[in-house]
Amino acid sequence: SPLPTPHSLVLLDEVGAGTDPVEGSALAIALLQYLANHAQLTIATTHFGELKALKYEDERFENASVEFDESTLSPTYRLLWGIPGRSNALTIALRLGLKPEVVEQAKTQVGEATDEVNQVIAGLEAQRRRQETKAAEAQSLLHQAERLYKEVSAKAASLEERESSLRASQEVAVQQAIAQAKSEIAQVIRRLQKGTPTAQEAQQATNALNQIGQQYQPATPAKPKVGFMPKVGDRVRVPKLGQTADVITAPDEDGELSVRFGLMKMTVKLEDVESLDGQKAEAIVKSKPAPAVVTPPPPSVPEIRTSQNTIDLRGKRVADSEYILDKAISEATGPIWIIHGYGTGKLRQGVHAFLQQHSRVNNYEPAEQADGGSGVTIAHIK
Repeated sequence: SPLPTPHSLVLLDEVGAGTDPVEGSALAIALLQYLANHAQLTIATTHFGELKALKYEDERFENASVEFDESTLSPTYRLLWGIPGRSNALTIALRLGLKPEVVEQAKTQVGEATDEVNQVIAGLEAQRRRQETKAAEAQSLLHQAERLYKEVSAKAASLEERESSLRASQEVAVQQAIAQAKSEIAQVIRRLQKGTPTAQEAQQATNALNQIGQQYQPATPAKPKVGFMPKVGDRVRVPKLGQTADVITAPDEDGELSVRFGLMKMTVKLEDVESLDGQKAEAIVKSKPAPAVVTPPPPSVPEIRTSQNTIDLRGKRVADSEYILDKAISEATGPIWIIHGYGTGKLRQGVHAFLQQHSRVNNYEPAEQADGGSGVTIAHIK
């Protein structure tokens, strides 16, 4: 036969067969080693057990076998890479009706070593089948996970789209409500601008604006959940220290408490601790003299300020201001805006002291920033 080249593919069927098994095996080994040195690829079939050990001596060799179904005595034509084939002659002979005592006698002739090798190979084949089953199950689980991921992603995208659409429709509704409220407020203002408004007309306009505010003002948001108050013996978390600690003294009026972690004691502030489930502590409210001012519920919308209900006290003395204020309060049917400015703050303090003791003043508060902020005080009249 022609000599092999580095590009040759050599196929050998039952290499070394047809002669003495020992010499045939030796000849087959020598031939395969030669071809490993000179040919690109060699594929050889064999029943010689010695050839199966070549892969453990030379990494250029690899074993493979074609699966054989012992239950049907037929090949499955599945290639098992890395597992050498085992002889099934005795099993087939027994299945074909050869006397069992003959088969048993043959097994004793084969020897324990060959039988152990066949058992090892059978174990490898069984392990291979288990691995393939597990791989198939893992692949099925992977496909299922991918399908579920796609379904969840699609649902999440759908929910996000619906949420975006709902937000957009809510924004449109809010803008429409704001536009409607502005239109109604503008009508009230135009009615006031048609002539010199009286105090009664101003009060009627205020009531109308309150009704508009109640109609269009959004609902008051729910109050945040009240936190906890640490007690002696409680276990708390101190996030700044990354520790949990036991409370050994209750918080004082300055909001400080003593805690212990391990052998160490430490004083910490109330705002620096939280419960084990993440609740922040309540703030300590220091006791103060109760103010005489009674705070009514805030109006739904700002009152209308006009020249008739605005008193400018800037540059005046406190005594003169009290006289002017008393006259304005006695004539007022609604809130009044008192301009006292900033300055040293003495005039503002005098105005506030007068308002606080006046029997007709329900309460007072700083004006909105656009109306002068703390330089203007709004007094609400009973």
